[in-house]
Amino acid sequence: MKASSRAVVPRYGYGELPRLRALRRRATRYLLHTDINQFYPTLYTHTICWALDTKLACKAALSTPGKGNQFLGNQIDKALQGMNDGQTHGIPIGPDASLVVAEILLAAVDHELLQRGTGLVRGFRYVDDYELSFSKLSDAEQVLAELQGILASYELHLNPRKTRVEELPKPLEDTWGAELGRFSVRGPGSPVGQRNDFIALLSRALEIASSRPEESVLKYAVSRLQNERVHANGWHAFQNCILGAVSADASTIAVALGTLHQAATSGGHAVSKFPLAETFETIIDRHARRGEGSEVAWALWGALAWAIPMSSAAAHSVSTMEDDVVALLALDADARGLFPTASLNKQAWTAMANQSDVLEGEHWLLAYEANQQGWISCPAVAGDRAFFAMSQAAISFYDPSRNRPQFPVAARGFPGGSLPHYYA
Repeated sequence: MKASSRAVVPRYGYGELPRLRALRRRATRYLLHTDINQFYPTLYTHTICWALDTKLACKAALSTPGKGNQFLGNQIDKALQGMNDGQTHGIPIGPDASLVVAEILLAAVDHELLQRGTGLVRGFRYVDDYELSFSKLSDAEQVLAELQGILASYELHLNPRKTRVEELPKPLEDTWGAELGRFSVRGPGSPVGQRNDFIALLSRALEIASSRPEESVLKYAVSRLQNERVHANGWHAFQNCILGAVSADASTIAVALGTLHQAATSGGHAVSKFPLAETFETIIDRHARRGEGSEVAWALWGALAWAIPMSSAAAHSVSTMEDDVVALLALDADARGLFPTASLNKQAWTAMANQSDVLEGEHWLLAYEANQQGWISCPAVAGDRAFFAMSQAAISFYDPSRNRPQFPVAARGFPGGSLPHYYA
């Protein structure tokens, strides 16, 4: 298995899927492809106990004095609710703990599916994406019906837009991925040719992305250029292409920032600040009003990393968001003078931090960390034994020194193992 900063990784890496498909599709004629609709945001936390201890046992335990607190699933359920202001629907996307919870639940689904479809189920599940192969169309339809029923019992549903039964043969990997992966980019010894290749690659990626909006085409294209040594004559075109991908699809921002930093460092280039500022301003303006914290947070991280001054309009936009990570990044940027003086409105965040029960709710991170960094005072910290002890021990969840140009871990490919050669 590859070395990884993640505690939990898939058994096989994403790049191994073509080999898995070749193995599992052998001697079959039909392919069932589907995934779970909004899996992480809709996951019902009570179902973790159902998966571990059966729904019947968990329901029966509710009438006992301990109400099933002895069950590990209920303990996990309670912890998940504690991270989500007591809500029972939805878990965080990304943390290793969420990957474990997902596997607990979906492994139970897999087990039941194998029992119901004895001898019929052949294929694999990659996180919440299923690819199953069958000799008969009727078998595929039967297993699809069984899978829908099992998921419904856990209050989950298949994504109708991505559920289909197709007749084989089908490509073992996405044709666009193979095309972009094999796209030839000349080296720095041919500066004009290299510059033209950057433009051609991103142009083709944009063309594919326009017809495949549900696929991570631009993210793949940008990551494809991570290790290129860029000639000085093509650096501005390279930076413009990367930032153009971000403007077209803001979800590429993490990998784009990492690619820019890595290419600049290896080639001895300076990342131009004005194009970065334009891009960050646009992302903040567009996504803050939608409440899309991930994109805004990465834009603020980039501004901190390259010390990019931001406008009063950007400060106003982020001030309206109730996202703790966005708030902490914005407060850090303000402390460093990246926003015009007094342009960042902290009233809403200050009001949150001054609530007597804030440390028991969803905004505890903002309240505690802003107090710890000296950005906003939170009186509740001094009155809470656990948080006061953490404060006295200088425990912090936000490290301002990390806001410097570096290759973001989030921009790297999701790690995993390799399929043994004797399988495929």
